[in-house]
Amino acid sequence: MEIFKFIFYLGIIYTIFGLLWGLVTFLYRAVRGNQTGVEKTLLQAAGYYFLASLTAMNVFKPFNVTERDSSSYAFMVLGGIVLYFYLVSKLHKKRNVLSTINGRFSAPDEKTNNTVQWILIVMTLLLYGTTLLYPQIADMQIHSWFYAKIVAIYDTVILNFIFGVVGAVFLIQVLIQGMSASGKILDVMSGGSKKANRSTSHYSDSNQFDEYEVVDEEHDEIDQSSEGNQSQNLLNE
Repeated sequence: MEIFKFIFYLGIIYTIFGLLWGLVTFLYRAVRGNQTGVEKTLLQAAGYYFLASLTAMNVFKPFNVTERDSSSYAFMVLGGIVLYFYLVSKLHKKRNVLSTINGRFSAPDEKTNNTVQWILIVMTLLLYGTTLLYPQIADMQIHSWFYAKIVAIYDTVILNFIFGVVGAVFLIQVLIQGMSASGKILDVMSGGSKKANRSTSHYSDSNQFDEYEVVDEEHDEIDQSSEGNQSQNLLNE
């Protein structure tokens, strides 16, 4: 039950932070005007940085009242898995958006953007793991401000129900993604074992065929020898 609650509240944290960070980026665009590709990437990296920090904070300082051990290794790993699923789902959504406006982007541009996205995801997960080892990284006023705002927004009466639904949907999505990922891993493992069995059976069949060939050759040699002996006896007669 605590695992489901942990994922549920992480979904609420990610959703509310997404709204707050969306407001930050909107104000930046309003002041800055047209953004370069580097600026967009830096803003996205900053958002991922806060996501990693907030996830680690929720491991050590749970969003809700809970009976679990805040320093449990299981929840540390679970936080990284949920963060990974969330970032990958965002990447897939971005790919879908790009595919709808594919005429504006060339294949090399899409490949470069995809590489940058995966680099950001890997760096975010590394930052999350580093923050777990050194919690003081997330012990900053800006992180505490975001965390306090998220809690305050969720505690609002009407918004509490709305984000509760969002958290439930997020929980279901993560569970589905987890089952899908587990199924793919099992398919890969079973596929490897099937290939090994096929190669083994093929090897055994080859050996059987070789043995048959050897026996058949020996049989031919015996027949030839017997025929030679019979012809020799006829000559002697």
